Order: sequence, then C-alpha cells, then structure tokens
Amino acid sequence: MFRRVPTIALLAALVFSGVLSAPASADTTLPLPLPNTMAAVGDSITQAASTGGTLGADAPENSWSTGTNSTVNSHYLRLLALGAPISGQNNNLSVSGAKAAGLNDQMWNVLALEPQPDYLTVQIGGNDLCTDTFDGMTSVPNFRAQFQTAMDTLTSGSPNINVYVTSIPDAYQLWSLFKGNWWARFVWSVGGVCQSLLASPTSTQAVDVQRRLDVRLRNIDYNTQLAEVCAAFAKCRFDNNAVFNTQLTKSDIAGDYFHPSIAGQAKLSSVSWSVGYAWATTPPATQSMWIGGLTSSTTASRNSWTATVRIAVTSGAGPISGVAVVGAWSKGTGATSCTTGTDGTCTVKSSSLSKKSIPSVTFTVSGLTKTDWTYDSTHTGSVSSITVTKP
Repeated sequence: MFRRVPTIALLAALVFSGVLSAPASADTTLPLPLPNTMAAVGDSITQAASTGGTLGADAPENSWSTGTNSTVNSHYLRLLALGAPISGQNNNLSVSGAKAAGLNDQMWNVLALEPQPDYLTVQIGGNDLCTDTFDGMTSVPNFRAQFQTAMDTLTSGSPNINVYVTSIPDAYQLWSLFKGNWWARFVWSVGGVCQSLLASPTSTQAVDVQRRLDVRLRNIDYNTQLAEVCAAFAKCRFDNNAVFNTQLTKSDIAGDYFHPSIAGQAKLSSVSWSVGYAWATTPPATQSMWIGGLTSSTTASRNSWTATVRIAVTSGAGPISGVAVVGAWSKGTGATSCTTGTDGTCTVKSSSLSKKSIPSVTFTVSGLTKTDWTYDSTHTGSVSSITVTKP
C-alpha cells in the first residue's frame, strides 16, 4: 500500500508550498543545431484529446508538441519559425490511454521512423495516476522501471536523439478548479474519470481528503522518477517540474473536465518551450509560402455583375495569417490587394462589370509579402490566377 502522510502536514508542505524543484538533468544548456525532424510519444495530452470538437477524440493538430494549429504554437511551429528544415516532419506517435508500461512500444516506433528524429518529446504518467481506484495506480518503483526500460530502448537504438521529458501536470488542480461544478462532477462520475483522485469530490471526510493528497504526492513521486532517470542520460532534458508547477485556470481545461483545452495546450507549449533546449537559430527567411487555392463567386444585377476571389495562403505548417496579397484584374478595376486572416485567406472583389461586354474576368496574384517569408510561386500545386465567368 502506498505510504500515507498526515493530512495537515501534507497541506502545509505541498498544497500551499509554492514551487517544487527536481534533480537536475544532464547539462543540455549549450545550443543545439536545429532539428530536421521531430517526434512525440506519450498519451492523450500529446494527442490533444477533446480539443477538436468531439470529447475524448484525438486532435493531434492541436498538440503542444507536434501540432499545426497556430493558436497553440507548438514546439514544431516554434522550430519552424526559428528556421528549422522540419516542415512536415512532425511525427506524433503518442497513444491516448497509454501508461508508462506502454512507452517502450512507442520508443520502438520512434526507432522505426525514417529518418529517425533529432528531437523527441515525452509526456507520460497521467494514466498511471488517474485510475479507477487509488490502489489501481502504478507503483512508484514500477513507474520508474518502465520509464527506464523505455529510455534504454531508445538510446540503445539511437543514442543521438535529443529527448525532452516534461513533468506530469498537477492533476490535483482539476479537483480544486471544478469540485463546485455540478456538471463536472456528473461527467467525472458517469465517465469514471480519474476516480483515484476525483471520486466523492465534495466529500470532506478525512479519508477522502487524505486520498486526494496522497494522489498528489504520487504525482510528485512520478515526476521525481522522470527527473532522476532522465538525468542519467547525456541527451535527455527534464523540465524541472515547470509543467507540474504551472497554475491552470478553468479555461485551460477542455469540456470533458479532464484534458487540456486549446488554451491549455498553448500554455503547455509555452511553459515547456521556455525551459527546454536552447537551439542554435538560423535566419528564418528560408520559410516558404505559396497559394494553396483560389476560389470564386459572383453576384449579379440586371445589367452588371461582380466577381469575388478568395485567396488561400499556406506553407508546410498550414495556413498563414498576416500575408499581404497583391494582384490585378484583367478587366475593370476593384480591390487588388488584401491581407490574410487567421484562417490564411482573404478576398478581393472586382468593380461592376458589364454583362453585355465582359463575359469573364481573370484575377492574377503578382505577389505575397510577409516578414521572414518568401513567396514560392513554383511550388507543386500552387496557382496564381483564376478566371471567373459571369453568372
């Protein structure tokens, strides 16, 4: 049975104590060359479960590690912004529901990648902590042994991968934030969510208070194992409990009252990045963008008509906002420039065109402009003009 600590002592020492620290990892402070490819292993946090509109469903595009959603600004997007030649090499091998016992299989999947990644993020342990019962949690010795095995497998097969291990978030905050929310309590109960911690959430009985605190202590013990094992490897960096120490708000939690929301994924990315590896940056001007598509629509009156063209600007990381688009109409006048919004698109509209004399009009893009980006007009699949026919 996991050791228990007197409630008052634990409240004083943990809940209200402030920042926790961890054993230092190996010295990884020197700048590293920017990676050509990256991968992520872990559980549903790295799969960004419940952030795509369906509760419980994976939405890896919103992942803190490898995601392409600019709102999250993942490690992958941050590396792209630094000039890393990593476009499209964001392999998310995490598995929702995974425990530390399953991490070794994920490491074998990392070793099977071609090319093998230069950078790997690891986020594991939430499912070892959040189980159906307190006694169902993974023991601390087993957790350590399972993480050790996974790291041994990875480094034996590919010793040059730079590994970044983030701490397990402070699950106790879920109870603290939502214990007074009836709907959250209903979801926790019906869904059997993290009952080791969240069972009887309104109970003030000593046994339930103590159980919650013991779960939090297990959370801390797991993070200690992550830190100590990581420190034994030359190319492993631990976040020194930065993620665990991050204070969450209600908006950081998804609608299942368990997983990080998009805002929570963004916070996880920001916090972990700030204490992660230092990278030897290169000028980001090599980033390329192109026109991913041109679509048209028309409106008409009795004798005239107008054409509207929507321009979509994209890159290997997805849509790009803030791009100034410039072009020209073959006939008439109208808007010839626009700036893309958060979805990477903007529109231009022609002047009024005569139905009798102008059966069609062509809009041609002449340039895309954004600081630190270049327009690749020859990119495969890129288009630069579209002809619109009167309705």
